[in-house]
Amino acid sequence: MENDMFCYQCEQTVGGKGCTKVGVCGKTPDIANLQDLLIYQLKGMSFYGFELIKKGKKLIKSTYLL
Repeated sequence: MENDMFCYQCEQTVGGKGCTKVGVCGKTPDIANLQDLLIYQLKGMSFYGFELIKKGKKLIKSTYLL
């Protein structure tokens, strides 16, 4: 990869194109990568939960409510 990082969450850069070094917000490449991983995992969990609901299964409330 050409850049040290690319922050998908960035809303503070000019043109909304994302940071490619240490973020305008102060985020490091490691933190940006961890946030990307977290979002990826949440999307996967949501997908499987939605598929279960479509099949008529009930989800345990403690899995989606605090």
